Amino acid sequence: MMTNEQAVLLAEAEIEKLKQAYMAHLNPVVLKIHMNGENPSLQDLLLCQKLGAQYFNFIENFVGNSGLLGAHANGKWVTGFAESCHSYLGAFVVHVNFLRSHSDTLKGALESPNVGAYANMQRMTKEYLPKKQWQQLESLFKTNSLPTAGFEYAGANDLNDTPKWQLLLGLAVGLLFAFIVLVSAILIPNPTATQFFIFRGVFAISLAAIAAIIPGLLNVESRFQKFSIKATGAIAVFVIVWLLNPPALVGG
Repeated sequence: MMTNEQAVLLAEAEIEKLKQAYMAHLNPVVLKIHMNGENPSLQDLLLCQKLGAQYFNFIENFVGNSGLLGAHANGKWVTGFAESCHSYLGAFVVHVNFLRSHSDTLKGALESPNVGAYANMQRMTKEYLPKKQWQQLESLFKTNSLPTAGFEYAGANDLNDTPKWQLLLGLAVGLLFAFIVLVSAILIPNPTATQFFIFRGVFAISLAAIAAIIPGLLNVESRFQKFSIKATGAIAVFVIVWLLNPPALVGG
């Protein structure tokens, strides 16, 4: 069975193979133009368009699948590949402009990229490269009237499934701590300030553990003793319970 690492290596080898096939056809065509002044034939241009599409589309699809193969977990690899994507996108602009310069020959056969073309590569460069670098590339795409959806719109965040054992553990811890607080409240109806401090902390942990398994997101922002507190999810529940003092509110 092929591992994810092997799949990534095979994909990189296929990218290089497609690149060589594209360049092997393009180079003689360009030489004829510059050395002999010959205009490329319709057949030459159609094959160039086809080989270029195969090359750039394969890279785009690989970028989309690279996260599934776990390649993004390797920081050095993903940074290097983002730099490669920057180069691929630059080459794509040159490819399109070359075909456009011979639009009279291609006529209706000239293909235009759709609105979401190569958005995966664009998002890759935006996410992992310096801002100035990807913005220059975005400007190049806009100047040449090419789609920039990947630069403008971030992809959806990955959904990570929480393991069942983690859900059960959170529920068990939450219920156990809640039971401890309940029993303590019955046995110690008039706790001291120190005991109440401990009860409230344990109760906050209990509710936070239970809240951690409940879908949804809770945001809290508060200022407490000159400190600014921002929290989300289970931590937000903990902050609410910790800062709120129900007996004091009732007594007031």
